[in-house]
Amino acid sequence: MIGDVEGTLAWTGSNYADTTGTWTFTRSEAGEAVEITRPTAIHTNFDRIHNGKDAIMVIFMGQNGGYSDVDDLINMHRLMIDHFKGKEYIILGLSSGTASSRASYEAAMQEAFGRRFISLREYLSTALYDEDGNIISCYGLDDQDLEMEETHTYNGTEYVTVDEIAAGTVPHQILSDSVHYTSGTKTVIGNLIYKKMVELGIL
Repeated sequence: MIGDVEGTLAWTGSNYADTTGTWTFTRSEAGEAVEITRPTAIHTNFDRIHNGKDAIMVIFMGQNGGYSDVDDLINMHRLMIDHFKGKEYIILGLSSGTASSRASYEAAMQEAFGRRFISLREYLSTALYDEDGNIISCYGLDDQDLEMEETHTYNGTEYVTVDEIAAGTVPHQILSDSVHYTSGTKTVIGNLIYKKMVELGIL
């Protein structure tokens, strides 16, 4: 809904990067033209139906940018939380990058949101060792009962799995491309969210 008019908002571009596309709004029912002369909120159908006091919100954003720095990204999260009519929420952290490259981001998110923040990168890449201190797996692999591959090739590049885990990088073995997850990894994340909600007393 824009103002009091319900309709469908659509993008005419072929994909998200198509700069020739435009936004269109088609009314659900014919009626008199309505002129919008002031900043007016757009209320999506999902927001109107599911943003209730008993709802639980899971926020997972930031991978595709659109923010100037970590403080800006944290503020975007806070705006969503302020808009949310419920009280229970979980925030998923970005899973790309290494432990060192994500250190300042994860520290800031942890400080801002405490136990409600889940670092997907940290969890999925946490190393498991044998008695001699050698990396033999990580949580993301072990939770799926997968044996660690020596190497994994994606898009023509060969990645050494043990090196990825050592750097705190989610191994390509449990990714479907450079950032997206396999179905098994999605299940791991779903279970992780459930366990966090139990921990916090949400469920």
